[in-house]
Parts: sequence; structure tokens; C-alpha cells
Amino acid sequence: MPSVFTQAQLQQLRAGDRVTYGGVQWEVADYSSYDDDKGYATEEWLLKTKSARSYYLLREVDPENPATLVNWYLSEEISGSSVSSDNLSDNIQFTMWQVMREGKQPYPHLRALGREFYFESKTDGKYKSDAGKASRTTWDYWDQDHLWNLAIEAWEDGAIHFYSTKKVNPQDFSEVKTDTKKASFISPRKGLSKSEQKSLQLLMAWALTIGGIFLMILEIW
Repeated sequence: MPSVFTQAQLQQLRAGDRVTYGGVQWEVADYSSYDDDKGYATEEWLLKTKSARSYYLLREVDPENPATLVNWYLSEEISGSSVSSDNLSDNIQFTMWQVMREGKQPYPHLRALGREFYFESKTDGKYKSDAGKASRTTWDYWDQDHLWNLAIEAWEDGAIHFYSTKKVNPQDFSEVKTDTKKASFISPRKGLSKSEQKSLQLLMAWALTIGGIFLMILEIW
């Protein structure tokens, strides 16, 4: 069974934090989340190394599979040119995006990285990050043994991305380290909002101004 403590540690990761996987230390470059109207949700952490290699660590909550409600995955973006099908044209980037965003029937079978994948599910929902919100359509394909996943994401702005994904366990990760500089500015109530910080800055500025005027009056007297 996955360690609840380790899962909690992983879920608290944010940009600047570090975690070790496969004997390599990865830095969290970004955090985002995604959900749809049916209760499906994912959290995503972009992990990078000094060599510029990157992965996405995903935590998935799928209410349609209560036996395995929560799953963890490690995903790597791959080129669209590595994905093929008997029904796809040469311009896969445009063809796939158009089919997905127009709500057409998914391709039942795709090939990628020497593996055969079969369509399993489709989700439409909102993706949330520091940059804002955007709609995303995702098609999920699995190999016959259900060990490798091929995920295709079509975004409202015309972008399309392909990911090769495998299941991982939270206990495969270790040495979760929080960015100490970031942590030093976090209060027990998880930090002040931007509006609260601005109000505090204005209050301090007024206090200094009034204090200066008071000292001037004392000098005059």
C-alpha cells in the first residue's frame, strides 16, 4: 500500500522544491491542476534536472474506478511524429487537434514508441495554473497490459501535446526538500495574499511618515 505520509509530502510540492526519483534529484518547476464536471481531477508537477530533462508527476483521482480511486504517474512529452495510425494523415498535429476539439469519434488504435495503444477514455475540463485557466480535451490510450499510457491533449488555443506515461508509486520518491527561501516567507496561515501584503506595506509606509512628522515637531519645540 502507498505511504500516506509520502503522498502528503508529494502533494505539498511546489515550484522550487526538490525530490529524488531513480537516484536523481529533480526540481519542481511548476504546479497545476485539472478537473472536469464528472469529478475526474489531476494534479501535475513539472520536474526538471540540471540536464534540462523533464517529466510530469501526476496524481489522478478517477471516480469511475473506485477500486483504484487515486493513481500516480510519471509522464514525458513525446513528439507527435512518433504517433501513427492507419486512419491518420501525415499532418497529425492538425488532424488530431481538429478531430478532438470537434468532438468526433476517437481513433480506436494508435501506435507510438514501438507499442500498440487502445483507446480507453476521454475527458473535457478546465486546466488551472498560475497563468490562468484554459479548456482541454484529453484522450487516454493504454497498452494491452495496462502498464503504459499514451495521453493526447488538445488545447483551446490550437496546441496539441502527446505524452508517454507509466504508473509509479509514491514510495518510489524520497528526500522531499522544501525551498527554504520560499518557506521562510510562509506564515502559519499559509502566507498573506497579495492584497494583504499591499495593505501591510501601505500601513508601514504611513507609520514611517507619521513617525517622521512627529520627530520634526519635537525638534521644532
